Formats: sequence, C-alpha cells, structure tokens
Amino acid sequence: MRPRNHLRPPPALLISAVSLALASAACDTSYSERHGWAGAVDTLPSGRIVVHNPPEAQTTWTLQERFRLGSLDGTGPDVFGRISGLALGPEGQVYVLDGQASEVRIFGSDGAFQRTFGRSGEGPGELRAPGGLTVDAEGTLWVLNWGNGRYSGFDPETGDVRREVLRMASYAVLPWPGAFENGTHLMDVGLGRTGEPALLRLDTAFVPRDTLALPGPSDEDQIAFRREGRMVASIMVPFAPQPAWAPRPRGGIVVGEGDDYRLHRIDFSGDTSLTIELDREPVRVTGAERDSAIAAFEQRAASLGGATPDRRPNIRDVKPSHGTLLVDDRDHTWVRSLSPMGGPDTWDVFDAFGRFLARAIMPDPPTFLRPVARGNRMAVATQVNGFPQVVIYDLERSSP
Repeated sequence: MRPRNHLRPPPALLISAVSLALASAACDTSYSERHGWAGAVDTLPSGRIVVHNPPEAQTTWTLQERFRLGSLDGTGPDVFGRISGLALGPEGQVYVLDGQASEVRIFGSDGAFQRTFGRSGEGPGELRAPGGLTVDAEGTLWVLNWGNGRYSGFDPETGDVRREVLRMASYAVLPWPGAFENGTHLMDVGLGRTGEPALLRLDTAFVPRDTLALPGPSDEDQIAFRREGRMVASIMVPFAPQPAWAPRPRGGIVVGEGDDYRLHRIDFSGDTSLTIELDREPVRVTGAERDSAIAAFEQRAASLGGATPDRRPNIRDVKPSHGTLLVDDRDHTWVRSLSPMGGPDTWDVFDAFGRFLARAIMPDPPTFLRPVARGNRMAVATQVNGFPQVVIYDLERSSP
C-alpha cells in the first residue's frame, strides 16, 4: 500500500528513547499472550515504528448515556441555537459554546446548569462569531473569539476574564480544532510559509513559533464550479478518500490517509514516530448510496446559479477506509469507521502504542464537532429532530 500523492513520505527519524519505548511496548510478547493481540511490529531503519493490526479489536467499549442537554422548546439554558464548541472540565463539568448566542454555558457533572458568561459584542470578555473552545492545564477555558480577532480566556468557576490575547493568524478552520500541547502551548490552524493551511504551535505569549503542514485532498478528488471563468465553489467527489487529522495533546498530529487504513503520528519537526496499519476489507458503496450522492450533486449544481462543474463525479465502488479522527487525554486515537448504510456509528480505538484496542458504538452520531473524551466521560454534540443536543456518556473501558 502506497501513500497518496498529497501525503509526502515521512522523513527519516533518528532512533530515540520514545521510539525505543514504543517498540518495546508494542513487541511485548507477554502483552500479546495476556490480551490476545495478534498484530506485528516493525522498526524501520529510520527508527519509525510500524504497527500492523488484525481487523478485529481486542474488546468492545460501551457508552452508557448519563444525561443529555438540549431542550426542544422553551427558553432555558439548555436550549441551544448553534453548538460551536464543546469541552469537559477536570471534574466532569460540561462547557458548551453557543455560537448563535455568543455565550458559554457551564453545566455540572450531573447536568445541572451552573452559569453563563460571555455575550455578543467587541468589548473585554465579549464574543463575536466565536468558533470553538478548549481548556489549558490551569483550567482556563479559552474561546476562539474569531470575529474579534483574539483568544479569550475565562475562569469557568466565575466567568471572569483571566486573559485576552490578540490572535496573529488571519486564517481559521471552523469548527475550531484548537488544543493545548501538554496543557501549555496552544495549537491552532493558520497559514504556513507556503500559504497552505498549517498547524501552528504558539508559545506562552501566543506567538506562533512552529508550523506543521496539514494534509489536504487530492485535486483529482475535488470538483470545481466556475462561472465566467472564475471558480465559485468546490466540492469533494462523493466517497472520495479525505485525509483526516487531529491534534495530539502530547504534541503534533495524527494523520489518516483516508484511502488505505494507515495512520501516522507526526511531530512539529515533520518526523513520523509511529505508523498504524489496520488490515480491513473496504465497505462497498451501495446502489442507493450512489443514487443519493448523484442527486445531492445535481442539487448542489442547481443551487450555484449557472456555475458549471469542471467534470461529473466519478463515484468509487468502495468507501474510504475511515472518517474523522480524535485523540483523547490518554493518547488513544479514535477513528470513525465507514459503515454500511444504516449501520451503527462505530469507532475504532487504538492505544498509545498503536495497538487496535477496542471498538465503540456511539448511540448518537456526532455533528460536525468532534466528540470530546476526558477520563471515563465522553461528550457528543448531536441533533434530534433538527435541534442541537449534547449527550454525556460514561465510557466503560476494559483497557489492558
């Protein structure tokens, strides 16, 4: 299996203590004997660890609903206009950013409403077009105050503004994938030296110091719509593999190729320390899915007012190998499976050493926001009858 063209082969990496630790843990024969892991591990001459996983997980994790937030009517604090950000506090608190109301709402670990702070405006502590939130090691709740061009840090216990900092990047990805590396250095998305989207690592003064190029879709997987010679829109070919990525709280990113089931852990030097492979047969695209995709393409084309696509979509026979990624606080990588039509929303979970640890079925499919996992709690933004809700699950892990 070859990397796709838009994912450059990882550069050489010197053997390090981290690589040796990965190799030692992944090759632990007693682990395989105890937990039935039937994979294999290779160490390349560069020092990069490649973990080959069988198609079946070692166990299944269960998500038990604890409570849900989001009334379908009324005027209470759990009536959300647009959920633009979601985070969990150290004691199980639930932080919800309502982008429509430009405010943050805090709920306790039992779902009880605690407080609201922030409001629409341009002054201190006020928000305009907020795009997401994340929490640092000191418990400060940081909001991407996109419309005001700054980061706004709040004390979640009081709602007081602890600090506001000018955001130097003029480019943003929404919903915001911002996260703190080791709780101290914010990772954000901006433009790199070549003008392409890149992950930025900010110092404690919130000045970008390091960049890491982000993967993008291949040109052959995009359809451009033009009007009078000018491009007015671009859409992905249905079922084309899209390289997914997620920030890693311990630094750098995890990238999934999307075509072959292969994940790479890449740091800010551009080095790849770990590659995870899963041996799984692809899911075929059904006739009904193909017809639905073509109908959606036609509807999109008609909505663009005379814009002409540069070509018709060439729909593949099989789905991409995976979807969205996320990395939790235990350095487990969660990968959304591409299931047959009508199948449950299933996620593959790999442990910190790249072993296929578990499969987890998510009862409520998430919206465009990534789910958030902290400890044995998971928060998922979803929709019920068109109304936004947040579902809190207790994650019953059987982690080795």
